[in-house]
Amino acid sequence: MIEPGHFWLFMTGALALNVTPGPDMAFTLASSMRGGARSGLAAAAGVCVGSLGWAALAAGGLAAILAASDYALLALRIAGGAYLLFLAARAARRLDALPHARGAATAAGAFRSGALTNLFNPKVGLFFLAFLPAFVAPGPVPVWLQTLALGSAFSLSGGCVLAIVAIAAGAVRRRLEGSARLRRLLNAFAASVFAALGLRLILARP
Repeated sequence: MIEPGHFWLFMTGALALNVTPGPDMAFTLASSMRGGARSGLAAAAGVCVGSLGWAALAAGGLAAILAASDYALLALRIAGGAYLLFLAARAARRLDALPHARGAATAAGAFRSGALTNLFNPKVGLFFLAFLPAFVAPGPVPVWLQTLALGSAFSLSGGCVLAIVAIAAGAVRRRLEGSARLRRLLNAFAASVFAALGLRLILARP
């Protein structure tokens, strides 16, 4: 069983990543503005499916890595912490950042593009291969199952955030484009959470 403390720490980092304006949010917004809420929701669903694909890949790969080396978990924890510090630094440097994307006009196109965009996004891969494994612990519950559970939780939380964005696309877009203060707050929040979690992972005792 995943420790509740580890789970909620993981979800805090996942939520910070989900609410920070990025390619997935930009594509969902653009699809909603172009094809309506239906296209936006389809884009969100596609992103979720892509994210679940990454979770499945990480589950198989992580189980194999940990089985091969006693020091793999420590290495992954340090790598995950370093990745979080990188995300914190990037968010801090780009407080006003608001990515743009070309949306899809149809629900089918939005779903397909959302899934493919997520699957071929190396930043999502780094999240699953560096950040997520740091919260997995050897024990009675198989590593692959813990990884799949955490990945599914991340995908679900991201899907919920994007669904809200899709439904309220006009209001969200106006707020993000018209309020530099809101963008700074979201990115500053993400930077703080990433830095705190990154340091915790690196400095925590095995």
